[in-house]
Amino acid sequence: MYDLIVIGMGIGGITAGIYAKRGNLNVLLIDKGAPGGMLNNIERISNYPGLMNIRGVEFSQKLFEQVKDLEIPYKFEEVTKLEVEDDVKKVITNRGEYLANNVIIATGTKPKYLGLDNEKDLLGRGISTCATCDGAFYKDKEVAVVGSGNSALQESLYLANICSKVYILNKKTGFKGEDILVEKVKNNPKIEIVYGVNIKEYNEVDGKIESILLDNDTRLNVAGVFIYIGYRPNTDMFVDLNITNMQGHIIVDENFETTIEGVYAIGDVIKKDIYQLVTASSDAIHAVSNISKITY
Repeated sequence: MYDLIVIGMGIGGITAGIYAKRGNLNVLLIDKGAPGGMLNNIERISNYPGLMNIRGVEFSQKLFEQVKDLEIPYKFEEVTKLEVEDDVKKVITNRGEYLANNVIIATGTKPKYLGLDNEKDLLGRGISTCATCDGAFYKDKEVAVVGSGNSALQESLYLANICSKVYILNKKTGFKGEDILVEKVKNNPKIEIVYGVNIKEYNEVDGKIESILLDNDTRLNVAGVFIYIGYRPNTDMFVDLNITNMQGHIIVDENFETTIEGVYAIGDVIKKDIYQLVTASSDAIHAVSNISKITY
């Protein structure tokens, strides 16, 4: 029986693990993927205090090194369900079951897609949501980036260093991203911005993207499409607990506790005003502090 199980090893989950360990709680971290979560999909991070212009993958490695240095137990397994029986929380994974008095949900978000018919079939065959992961496959080729926020802008700049041309497909007439990124994109000769358009069709040859058709009937001969149109909470496995809103965000109180005693949620998975790396860490500290007070 653990004092605390943290589901998710992004920056919020790892921060929770660090503070739980330092607080002498018997803690376990569980994640189905690589430590760092969405950090691994970010080329550069320039707004985290003290870490100037650090690569997302490098930041993830530093976080995981701290987990190992503190000898925090962790498992790479996929959580499929969380059950609550009286005061005991049962975390069910694809490999086993684990019991705890408290659980922190830090499962973050997952990318949204356009919803076109053959989109899922083309994932990994021309469609991606991670330029850092897949950009090298499109060296000296033309690609398209869909979106208007910081992620779309940052990844377009990254791809421009690899690809022969990058189209940014923006369904609006302006950008939601930071002005400094917008200016860099506009001044990059390898990036072309196309406003007021959506992708109408993915055209494929031999199971891979060969071109796309826009809703203004323009055809672009691109080998890859990188989609950055937002994210949705990764909470499908917790739907039976009735702790989410209509959008899938988990609702918490000022202590980051849900309506179920001993079940907490932090980071991008909750409904809040600001979604940043530093706020995810802050959420974790608040939640663990409250758990420590109750435990002792």
